[in-house]
Amino acid sequence: MTNFKGQVNTLNEEILTLNKVLNSLQPVANTMPNITLESQVNTLHEEILRLNKVLNSLQPVADTMPNFALESQQARVLLDQSSQTYSKRGSCAYLYGMFCKRPVHPRTVLQGGSPPTVGQCWPFEGGRGHLFIALSHPVNISHVTLGHISKNLSPTGIIPSAPKTFSVNGMNTLDDKGTYLGTSLYDQDGDATQTFELPDHGKGVFKYVKLQVESNWGHPNYTCLYNFRVHGKLAEVTDR
Repeated sequence: MTNFKGQVNTLNEEILTLNKVLNSLQPVANTMPNITLESQVNTLHEEILRLNKVLNSLQPVADTMPNFALESQQARVLLDQSSQTYSKRGSCAYLYGMFCKRPVHPRTVLQGGSPPTVGQCWPFEGGRGHLFIALSHPVNISHVTLGHISKNLSPTGIIPSAPKTFSVNGMNTLDDKGTYLGTSLYDQDGDATQTFELPDHGKGVFKYVKLQVESNWGHPNYTCLYNFRVHGKLAEVTDR
């Protein structure tokens, strides 16, 4: 067990280090096109995805851990603190460019749908946005789970609207600037539901969580969130 925990900790440290390097290079690569720099960024992405696959194979799946971002347990989305819902062509949102549907409320992200239903996701404009969540209980957060449909379920065979890089911050009040808990990379070629251990999860107990999506897998207009879960231990259990 000690060796197992050591492997997990080592992988987490490697992923955290690579994410920090990636975050420092990405803005430069976006503003100053450079073939060598782009190659370095792509190599970092591939290595982070590889390490995440190894880590996910070692860690518990989402369904074996309590979810403190579940609407049926009184967790809720704070709309005035979150990104606006994407909407185009009047009151319709065109997902996959093929069909028109009424925009989905962001609360759907907290409804625990598994497996996800195609199109039943909350879209926000562009590749960068955030969701602010009041958790069902004060929690020492250890893991988060992000869900999207897989490429196999997509009508087009691709999922460019899936989130790519995302970070998680914990707060105790609405005015709290937030405590950074970690950055992760959602693998578009991986499982539909992916669980991530937060490398900085020992930073306290939190009542609110901000999911900050930094990029998606290439869709120019919107990003779509199907499912987000927060795992950990209750404050009163942690304090015993």
